[in-house]
Amino acid sequence: MRQMAVAARREKERLQRGNAILEAARHLFFEKGYSATMDEIAKKAELGKGTLYLYFKSKDELYVSVIIEGFHVLERRMERELAKAEGPDEKTRAIYYAFVDHCLENREYFRITQYFLTEDARSKTSRELIDTINQASMRLLQYGVNAIQDGVASGLFRDDIDVIAASILGWRSATGILDLAVLDEEADSRAGTYGQLFDLAFDFLMRGMKKDRPSGRKGAGG
Repeated sequence: MRQMAVAARREKERLQRGNAILEAARHLFFEKGYSATMDEIAKKAELGKGTLYLYFKSKDELYVSVIIEGFHVLERRMERELAKAEGPDEKTRAIYYAFVDHCLENREYFRITQYFLTEDARSKTSRELIDTINQASMRLLQYGVNAIQDGVASGLFRDDIDVIAASILGWRSATGILDLAVLDEEADSRAGTYGQLFDLAFDFLMRGMKKDRPSGRKGAGG
């Protein structure tokens, strides 16, 4: 029993140190971006620098871990919004705006993720970590794919569309607008010009996917 208690205490301490490292890294990456150093993170976490390397092989791995943490926050938000949506059109909308609102409310996660997508960042990052981010990104993308597939199956969306390409288009159009909105410190919500841009981009996406509907107008001889 004593050995079990000691093992449980050590495991708890190990988890606490790991969380302290991640919290310190998040704070510094949000503040300084990738330029934050392992020395600074160790000092912030009140741990020796060597201890950091017992949990994370490199600064890159720690940076990617913070990005993945942000992905998990987004995924939980999408799940909550999907639970309230009915039908493929509402589900597609829920996913799109969950992503937009998450990024506007968590700008630091968005900023550090966007940096990782640059050629400079990827040239310094191992293939293993790039694959980790790509797999996590595909998991998020799959939410859109599933909603669009449901729309095709229900007859709401065209059956000739590439559902993966359509999902990517939705993410990338929103990301392009977010690149502008996140730089604007006053754009703290979907109000105003940016809100109109998000709505317009989503409307274009939906119009492109939906099957043609009869206009209801009679022809010249009708």
